[in-house]
Parts: sequence; C-alpha cells; structure tokens
Amino acid sequence: MNRLIRSGRLLYGTAIFALGLEHLITGNFPAALLPVSAELPGRLALVYTTGVALGIAGLCVVFGKKANWATLFVGALFLLLDLVTHLPRLIANPYNGGVWTTFSELIALMGGALVIAGGLLTDFTVTRRGYFTNIYMRYGSLLYALSLIIFGIQHFIYANFVATLIPSWIPGHLFWTYLIGLAFIATAASVLLKKQIPLSTTLLGIMFLLWVILLHIPRAVANWRHETEWTSSFIALAMSGIAFVLADFYRVNEVNKISATTAYKSLSNR
Repeated sequence: MNRLIRSGRLLYGTAIFALGLEHLITGNFPAALLPVSAELPGRLALVYTTGVALGIAGLCVVFGKKANWATLFVGALFLLLDLVTHLPRLIANPYNGGVWTTFSELIALMGGALVIAGGLLTDFTVTRRGYFTNIYMRYGSLLYALSLIIFGIQHFIYANFVATLIPSWIPGHLFWTYLIGLAFIATAASVLLKKQIPLSTTLLGIMFLLWVILLHIPRAVANWRHETEWTSSFIALAMSGIAFVLADFYRVNEVNKISATTAYKSLSNR
C-alpha cells in the first residue's frame, strides 16, 4: 500500500475511533453532528452501541483488519444517520447554515468511507476487485466533492462568522476565510473534472491537517469540556485523511495509465 494512502487511512481510522470513544465518554451523541431526539426510546443504549461500533470500525481501519468491511459499515451508518437526523431538518430549515454544515459533514465522512475502501483495494485491473475499487472511488469522491462545494459556498455566505474561528494571532481573517472557500470549490472542481487531483487533494489534506494542529486542537484543549470542539477536530482529521487517500490513489492511477500507454507504444513500434 502506498505511503500516502496508508497515512490517510490512519488519519481517517483514528478520527472514527475517536468519534466512537466520544460517544462512550459523554454518554451522548455529538450534539451538532448527530442531533438524535432526546425522546427516542432506548436512546442511551443506542448511544453506546453506536460508540462501540464506531470505535471497533476505527480500530479495524487503523490496523488494517477487515478494514474494507469496516469502512463500508461506517459509510452505511453515516448514510442512515444523515437520512434520519439531518435530511428532515434540512427540508424543514433549508436556509439554516448550521444544518447544511452538519449534513455536509456526514456526506463527507460517508464519501470518505468509500474512498478509504477503494484505497484499500488499489486494484485498477478489469476484475471484480478492480470494478469495486473504481465504484467506491467514483461515488466516494463525488460525495466528498459535493461536501467541499457546500463548505466553500458557506465560507462566502457566512464569512464574518467563519472569520471568528481563525486564531487571533493570524492576520487577515476575512482574507483567509475567502481563500479557504475558494480552495474548497477549486478542489471540488478538480475532483469532479478529474484534473490535477493528486495536487489539489494533497494541498487540501495538508490544509486540513494544519487546521487540526493550529486551530482545532488549541480550541479543544482550551474548551476541553465542550464536545463540539473535539468533534470538529475529529472531523477535520478525517477530512485530511480522505484527501490524502484521493491524492495517492489518483497519482498511482495516472502512473499506471502512463506506463500502460508507454508499453503499448513500445510494442506497436516493434
């Protein structure tokens, strides 16, 4: 397995494990990410079941044990949770930026699960295995790109709010807000058009990882009792991992295509 794919898998798996652990420590769903009704029968049991399931799945991804099935399980779980918790709220509140954010975060994590599954297979041949590799990557990257478009648009609509999240020691808050919004949209366009994917997603992965280090971890440590800060850190970590897997997958794919073309031309010239 390629180094960047392995690193991305570790980042994503760690984030999923941490989200599961968060369920077990708080005895609750992440408030914004999974706003499950307090009136739901057996809610506490569901909290712990979800936490254990995510924790085990995260460990499977990190250690590469049944990781493909673990990521598909995570993707299916996030799809179910998005449809049950966020889609009804989005339909009822289509102009609520917060609802769009959490809806898109689950879309990104769901797409990421498919991307990680495809990255684990890394088979480009015309086989059953290669077929699933391409299917996972195609739809996973589409979901990831969709979430990036929504995030990018929100950086322009809610620029003044987003600017407040940038650390005070960094100058030009609005400048960075708009630049990051453009970066999201540009990366999404790169993925959708299949142009310069390795470059754009590598830069995106680095950006998310820097956010984790410079923005999210300091905020989470300073507000260590606030679950939302930790959840945001884990999501950013997962987003970084997804971007790195996409980058290496398409880099290897491009190299294989070039090698195949070169070999074909060499044979044709004999």
